[in-house]
Amino acid sequence: MRKIFLTLVLLAGLLGVSHRTSAQCIQIESILVDACGAQEGLNEMVRFKVGNAAVNTSNLLVDWPNNNWQGLLQNATTAAKVAALNADIAAAGGCAQLIEPTGGVLPANATVILVSSHMMDTALNQFGAITQSMYIIFQNNPDTVSGHFANFGAGLRTLEISFGSCSDAVTYNRALLVDADGTTTAADGATVNFTPSGTASYVNYGCSAPVPPFSVDAGSVPASVCQGSTLALSGSAVGYQSVLWTASAGTFSDATSLNTNFTLPAGVTSPITITITATNVCNAQVSSVVTITPTALQTPTFLLATTYCQGSAPALPPVSQNGIAGSWFPSAISNTASGTYLFTPNPGQCADSFTLQVTITTPVVPVFTLENTVCSQSAPITLPTTSNNGINGIWEPPVISTTNGGSYVFTPAAGQCASLITHVVTVAPSVEPVFSFATTYCQGAPVVTLPTVSDNGINGLWNPPAISTNASATYQFTPLINSCASPVSVLVTITDLIAPEFNLTSTYCSGSVTDALPTVSNNGIQGEWNPSVISNTASGSYVFTPSVLCASAYTLNVVITDAIMPDFDTSVVVCADATAVELENVSPNGISGTWLPAFLSGAGTYVFTPDAGQCAQVLTLTATAAQADFTVGQFCQGTSAVLEVNANPGFEINAVSWTDAAGNTVATGEIFNVSQWLANQPSATFPLQFAAVVTAAQGCEFVEPVAVNAVWCGIPKGVSANGDQANDTFNLTGLGVSQLKIFNRYGQEVYSRRDYTNQWAGQSNNGHELPDATYYYVISTYSGEVKTGWVYLIKKA
Repeated sequence: MRKIFLTLVLLAGLLGVSHRTSAQCIQIESILVDACGAQEGLNEMVRFKVGNAAVNTSNLLVDWPNNNWQGLLQNATTAAKVAALNADIAAAGGCAQLIEPTGGVLPANATVILVSSHMMDTALNQFGAITQSMYIIFQNNPDTVSGHFANFGAGLRTLEISFGSCSDAVTYNRALLVDADGTTTAADGATVNFTPSGTASYVNYGCSAPVPPFSVDAGSVPASVCQGSTLALSGSAVGYQSVLWTASAGTFSDATSLNTNFTLPAGVTSPITITITATNVCNAQVSSVVTITPTALQTPTFLLATTYCQGSAPALPPVSQNGIAGSWFPSAISNTASGTYLFTPNPGQCADSFTLQVTITTPVVPVFTLENTVCSQSAPITLPTTSNNGINGIWEPPVISTTNGGSYVFTPAAGQCASLITHVVTVAPSVEPVFSFATTYCQGAPVVTLPTVSDNGINGLWNPPAISTNASATYQFTPLINSCASPVSVLVTITDLIAPEFNLTSTYCSGSVTDALPTVSNNGIQGEWNPSVISNTASGSYVFTPSVLCASAYTLNVVITDAIMPDFDTSVVVCADATAVELENVSPNGISGTWLPAFLSGAGTYVFTPDAGQCAQVLTLTATAAQADFTVGQFCQGTSAVLEVNANPGFEINAVSWTDAAGNTVATGEIFNVSQWLANQPSATFPLQFAAVVTAAQGCEFVEPVAVNAVWCGIPKGVSANGDQANDTFNLTGLGVSQLKIFNRYGQEVYSRRDYTNQWAGQSNNGHELPDATYYYVISTYSGEVKTGWVYLIKKA
């Protein structure tokens, strides 16, 4: 049987095709021919598939191309190898495992990896992120030198695996082995894959086991691509579930397909990284990256004008100034109508299109402001070389003659879209203007506007245009250019005005009798006044208008002086028992007069009348009796209870004293410290009766009684019974305490006393010392008030 098989293998080699024997229970799928590492014979592997029925490894025989079959080994060493390989698979993102058979049984349809030695180097053999669990078996092979396959040279090599009643054999051509770059040369990782019919294919996945690979390749791309262009990408992947294209810039037609179109963004010049990422069923990912450098689009430049005169236009060049070839649409510029012309670069150039907007301009007619008629004997007129609408050119002839009429032609300079024009000039005789207006006026008379048309119909302008009546002057009339008339001059004489003279008073006291206004001036000029009568209540201007020619108006400015108000006080306050006082007859601002009545003797009205000859007003003084306008307040000032007198606005206080219920003076000043007074009155009881005696600025005295029912400003916050004479007791002296009760924080009464002043120093009712703590107090006064709060106790030192 072995000889017949080798003969078939040789025939297959001659035909360049591999054939296999009938395989009913197993199928060889892949061989790692060229293993990695110096000890290659330990790391070679074969992948085969079990058929529809389980097989037992006890029946396994392998016919290697080199060396003999040495049987299988499964022990702690192989288990350690499998554990290491499974750890690598998990680290790579795989979701499957390698399994050693139980009882030597390989189940139906199992995928099996046969390793050439139980001493394989797991670090040199990568299974990667496999997605399907496989069985693994190891040959009992300690040989560290020779391998089981032939790698180099020419010729066929055959591997046969049998399980007794069934077997499979495959053949490869060692001359067709490839390296990782696909070059036909044997190298580490050279692998041969076989179809079910035995056809061999040659790949190289590097130092990896002969398992279905999980890889992705972005393919090849040009080194540089034009901005904004679209590039076809063709990727490849093995063992993947899905793929996804991503890029640092740009868009994909379908980012989830191996074959997709990628469009570069416009304006991006930095390199673009394109990545294809494959994901397998284990959700593991591998990626492949390519880089594209965008080439900036050149903009074609042309030395073409955008505006042409009607009837002229150049040809469109097929190559731009910066060397970009292309075509125009339309292909030629129309010389009759405006339009848009698109230049499209030829393929293969990184260039953008160019749009030329052409405007065809209608020739401009030069416009000049020129006279059609000139006067004979006037100065020759040089024609302007630039028209009103900005057209430059020359006239022929260049100067208008004022002797003979004729035609003058204007030719625009080159480069302007303008037409020729002809101007015809006629020469006419000159006429002298005639005027009949007055030439003598009074100074200050209304301004006279001079006529712009003479009596004989000549139009023109005067300089100045109106007669000023301020001074004599000469006025020049200049006829319009086309009127063919000569200039004239007119002398206008202005007669000086006579000023009226008056001896009139200009200042009056308000309400006094004013002078009558005369209708004839001191120098004999008649006229009228406006207003005609001087008012005695308000200042104003009075204008005299003469009724004769060449006399000027006269203005009288009258000032009505307000009557001065004597600056006595208009209201005073007097005490009810005050002595009568004689009132002053001269005010502080110097107005003299008399009072009625002459003495200030009580409430009432007193009138001051200024003496005659003074512009002053009558003044009335109102005297009122004093009233008490102040309040007495009670408040705390720190820990002291005080009484205070506060004057209301307008009431002035001169002095304040305080008296007790017996009328004795106990304090002076606007503030009375009640707590300080109580400290020296141990027998005082509430309510306390006091009176505020207030002396006003006018000398009037007022008495305001005040009752003090209790003083709470001095309740101590703490008691430090240490004998230092400061807060040694809970001192409520002067507060009128009828009973004091002290409670601890649990609400238990610890101290109580009637008619209390300052007896509690931290002791209980039975005389024991209370502990340091915060205590609650209830104070009852003789006036019926109740005061509660907290006091802190510190024990004696």
